[in-house]
Amino acid sequence: MIGSVIEAKQKVKILAGARAVGDAFLTVTVSTSRLDDWRVVAPTFLNSEFNRLTKETGVSREAKRLLQADLDYVLDLLKYDVTPGTEGLAVFADRQGGFFERIELPFRLMNRLMIEPSPYVRPVVHAIALLEPFVLAQVSRDESSLYLVDEWGASQEDELTGPWLRSSDPETGEMSVKRYYAAARQDSLVDLHFKEVGASLGNLIESSGVKRAALCAQHDIASGFRRSLPAGVAAKIVAEIPFDAAATTGQMVVNARQAIEKARQEELAALANRIKEGLGKGGHGIAGFDDVLGAVARHQVQTLLVDRNYRVPGWRCLDCAWAGLTAAERCPACGGGTAPVGDVVGEIVRLAILQNGQVEVGEDIPVLDELGGVAGVLRYG
Repeated sequence: MIGSVIEAKQKVKILAGARAVGDAFLTVTVSTSRLDDWRVVAPTFLNSEFNRLTKETGVSREAKRLLQADLDYVLDLLKYDVTPGTEGLAVFADRQGGFFERIELPFRLMNRLMIEPSPYVRPVVHAIALLEPFVLAQVSRDESSLYLVDEWGASQEDELTGPWLRSSDPETGEMSVKRYYAAARQDSLVDLHFKEVGASLGNLIESSGVKRAALCAQHDIASGFRRSLPAGVAAKIVAEIPFDAAATTGQMVVNARQAIEKARQEELAALANRIKEGLGKGGHGIAGFDDVLGAVARHQVQTLLVDRNYRVPGWRCLDCAWAGLTAAERCPACGGGTAPVGDVVGEIVRLAILQNGQVEVGEDIPVLDELGGVAGVLRYG
């Protein structure tokens, strides 16, 4: 399984820039969740989709033979066990080019088969957007813990305790004695502890590169802790959950993840509003398929926002960055050859990845629907 979001992003960028040596790449995504009877369902589905697509696109007999070899490779992979915790498997194959790549994710993927000039990376990009790691700070007045959490189940835990006093014993000599000041609630010691936790939290956020953090604490403690934080660190805390002494660490992480995801969707809704307000000449907003594609082709898009469910078929140029919703035998931009694609919005996502653009995936955002399902923030107006 992919070890981290950073590793997954690196693989996706390589895939986004790959081109088929032959007629097309074969991209397969399947759910490998224990909730699905995927070893039985997936092969039947993939064979059926393969026959449908090769018939509809009218590929040559030789091209179909080569693609069949790619499919056989994928079907063979499905016979073997995936890494424990894997919920979705993505496989990219181009036998002629000697290119084979597999990505296992702890996220269910839709069963899908695509035959296109480039790897279809959009499902993996969506998964990565939803699997961003975060920091969880569980804070009390004298004992706190920091967790670096990601969907892969890997977490780093840092325990931070309150001040230690030193006492002198005639028989044993000087020794450390942990003294709990929770009952006295001595403000100076509590403030010192909060500052130490805040400094460690800032360092962990900076070293890990996470975008968001969640806070788990009683409400009055959470308020006092927030006031002790530098502005930059406080801004990263986007979610708060109440402390429950009876909850396990796993339950606390689950609750924090739900709160983080809710905050992320609220941020994306706000982003869609900012894009809408920035539309027009001189603004930094762009919306709609054609305008966003044009801006991406000009390397202007800093942040791309797409609706998770907005997928439409279209055409793409084999030589340049043009893509369109209607059929075209020759590229209207460069005159090159064209090929049909099952999800032309995926072409915008692929180009944005190649340009190191930030790709955000939203769902059920009314303003994004108004903007045509795909929008962006320009690097410059």
